[in-house]
Amino acid sequence: MIETYYFDCPIKYDKIKDYAVSTRYSDIRIGNKTIQENMMVLNEPQELKVIDDLSKLKVGSVTDEILIFCSSVYSKDLSMLANFLKFASFSMINTFWGHKECFIYKGQRNPLVSYLMQNEKRNIYFVKFPEFVLDLSSLPQLKSLLSNSHDSRHFNEIKSVGDLYFKKSSNAIKLKSEYEFLKNVPDHLKKYFVEVFEFKQEVGYAQYSMVSYDYKDVSHLYLSNSLDAASFKILMSLIEKYFNDAKKTIDLQYQKNSFEDLVQKNTSRLNELKKIAYYEPLNSFLIHFKGISISNHHARIEKRLKEYEKTFNKADYIFSHGDLCFSNILFSPDDLEIKLIDPKGYENNGMRSPYYDMAKLSHSIFGYYDLIINNMVKMGFDDEMQAFLDFSKHDYLKEFDFKFAKLVSKVKLDMTLIRLIEASFFLSMIPFHYENKRKAFMLCLRSVEIYEDISF
Repeated sequence: MIETYYFDCPIKYDKIKDYAVSTRYSDIRIGNKTIQENMMVLNEPQELKVIDDLSKLKVGSVTDEILIFCSSVYSKDLSMLANFLKFASFSMINTFWGHKECFIYKGQRNPLVSYLMQNEKRNIYFVKFPEFVLDLSSLPQLKSLLSNSHDSRHFNEIKSVGDLYFKKSSNAIKLKSEYEFLKNVPDHLKKYFVEVFEFKQEVGYAQYSMVSYDYKDVSHLYLSNSLDAASFKILMSLIEKYFNDAKKTIDLQYQKNSFEDLVQKNTSRLNELKKIAYYEPLNSFLIHFKGISISNHHARIEKRLKEYEKTFNKADYIFSHGDLCFSNILFSPDDLEIKLIDPKGYENNGMRSPYYDMAKLSHSIFGYYDLIINNMVKMGFDDEMQAFLDFSKHDYLKEFDFKFAKLVSKVKLDMTLIRLIEASFFLSMIPFHYENKRKAFMLCLRSVEIYEDISF
């Protein structure tokens, strides 16, 4: 019987700590899970012993044969890594892949301990990792991994090649509209957006390339608890500058019809939602545990929105990103810079009401959208069996609310209208998360909670 160990090793190099926004490899987030969470799913937890100190590899256990791998060992294809670990477990000799900061070892424990502690190399066969294994103690390999870990929708694919990102999609029309937006950003706003290059369309897909930045997206910083109050203040200041600069593009031709578009889009998304297989259970859940049907909830949002139509139309249009959520903002507090990615598109020459972008920000800040879609929130029930989302573990994020409200006041927009649009966004986003029933239920519930929180 072989004992299998997962060595939860610390990050030794400051540059990697800064880039990963973590002190341990196991805590680095890849998509909506940490590296350790992914590895626990990959392996049978009851068979995997997690250690954070190599001195715990003592002789005298059930067997002297061990398989151990570092938390700095990873792969873009986890199934291939799982197969390789199984392959390694069949080694008949003491075999060491990698190096001391990132390794897989199969064999007797004494030779390994002697090598790690005293650099004694006898009785060990040293080999290189296969190409698909990533060494996260290497900054370039870590950057490659994180640059490809965007939470892309099912029709998108993002890859990093050298100094460029390549965004590929089966939705060629949407991708071309994004590209045209980014190519036509007015000169005085180019500092806020990523630079893009060649657009290419083939049978079944389209793609364009863009400059690769070392900046993290705000969602990554937010979820890893590394977006502190000082950094958030800088972020709000930069977004305020973007909004003020975006108002200066008044020479572009556009039509003021986006309020009607908003209402129509919400209705269209409701019709899409009704086609989802679990719509009826979702609707029944909302009726039983929040006292309202999805259709009635949609109707009351629409009714309230129409009451604010004049307020919506009064705001000066801006050259608008259109989808200004945390994951679409690359941010460097040190460089005092943001870079916006994945815009909504070039419809209406990119001119929209500022309420779109501000509601998307509220979606992430007041709405906790990023926590919900990354499975960091639990659902609870009160004494009256009313459902609610429990954000109590994230109370520290409330310090961001005041700074965001201050931004809204500075750009002279109506917070109630912003939150109404935010509630509609939560409902309209469900069709994009149809593959995950749990997320869909939570997004629906959050839409109701936001509506009920608004003071009309």
